[in-house]
Amino acid sequence: MESLPVFVSVPPEIWFKILGFVLWDDIIFDPDPVSSSPQPHLALRSWHNTERTLEISKRRFVLRSVSRTWRDIVDTLPSYHFQSTETNDATTDEFSLQRAHRLQLGTSTNRSNRGNRHCCKGYNYWNLSDSAESGTSSILADHMSSIDTLRAEILIIPRSEWNALMKKPLDDVRQLLSKVRALLIEYSGFIPTDIPMVCPNITFLAIHAITDLRGYSGIIPSAFSSLSTLQLFINTEECLNWVGKWGLPSLRYLELATTLDAFQECLPYFLNNVGQELISLQISDASNPIHFLGDIWDILPRVRYLGLTMSILPPPPPPNHPLQVFSNREHGHYRSWRDHLKIMAEKWVGVQCISDAHTWDCMAKEFLDLQHDLTSPDIHSLNKFCICSRCVYSLYIACEKRGVRYEDEYGRTWAEYNFGEWGASTQCVVLDACRST
Repeated sequence: MESLPVFVSVPPEIWFKILGFVLWDDIIFDPDPVSSSPQPHLALRSWHNTERTLEISKRRFVLRSVSRTWRDIVDTLPSYHFQSTETNDATTDEFSLQRAHRLQLGTSTNRSNRGNRHCCKGYNYWNLSDSAESGTSSILADHMSSIDTLRAEILIIPRSEWNALMKKPLDDVRQLLSKVRALLIEYSGFIPTDIPMVCPNITFLAIHAITDLRGYSGIIPSAFSSLSTLQLFINTEECLNWVGKWGLPSLRYLELATTLDAFQECLPYFLNNVGQELISLQISDASNPIHFLGDIWDILPRVRYLGLTMSILPPPPPPNHPLQVFSNREHGHYRSWRDHLKIMAEKWVGVQCISDAHTWDCMAKEFLDLQHDLTSPDIHSLNKFCICSRCVYSLYIACEKRGVRYEDEYGRTWAEYNFGEWGASTQCVVLDACRST
């Protein structure tokens, strides 16, 4: 209590900076999350995680309740994240709507990376239901008369909201969205052709496209001069071929998910158009093992991060190829697939890291037993929907022998996970000791 006067005497402008830092998240508020991340293969999983946005909301509530001074400071700070809900769509706080850095419209669904494995194996960011399509809300369109330009650099918007906006004069919409750099259109069911006209400076675009493209034949393909990250869930061959015609000179990070049976046939054409400059390619196919036709390393000469669901692995890349990280996006258990990854760990000399789809939290005890020879490493799980700890352990050993980093889906090695658990338990012991004194 002796330090309380010092606490009280801190100038408000200092608290302004401190509380602003507490209410900021470098990942979810980044409009270009992949290119600025030290782990590009994991960046979008964290960016889509609603648990992080909920944590910011909780912090804001707690800080406002500390004192009147803090409440006033927090209310003065920019509203970094604003999310409309079913209960406030009709009476949206216009002030918060205009100031938000990350603006999320429509009913929220769980995109947490520990949520249901939906849509496609390994593509676990979106709960792509039709719930948002049933609404008639048009929040932005309704407020355009009083809001000239949004502060938001990140816009997450359902199809119904986007359609309502596109009925307004394009010049007005372009002015409203002039600062948007990251755009996610949820439940879209189609690929809008008007995005470049109203958001010409976006660097990150995410779309779920499930319908065909009848009527698109006379439309000039879109051109995105500054788009560096593209994330697509595609269910029709026409959609993939259409995107393959886009002008994407700055595209460096591409993530595709599909349940399309003909995906293998149309993938080479698509990659031939966009693959030469890609740094990261992540593909999830729920229908078939991925099989690259042709010399994939010629098509992807600059790829450093490659992620796949179960695949027929191509030959190892040539010695001078820059591939460094391979991500396993297969959340089901297929023993033969991890056997192929063991071969990769042993023979793909350029690969420095294998990022797997398991979490250490779910198999820590079994893994410890395997490490200490308390259980047989030869008894494997027969459930294809459950990741086998023995297969993980076998791949872990193969990586250890060659010095390859082996991560879980959160980007943690076994040693880092153990250290984190030990650090947390030690911290609790220290806090208990402090309380007892």
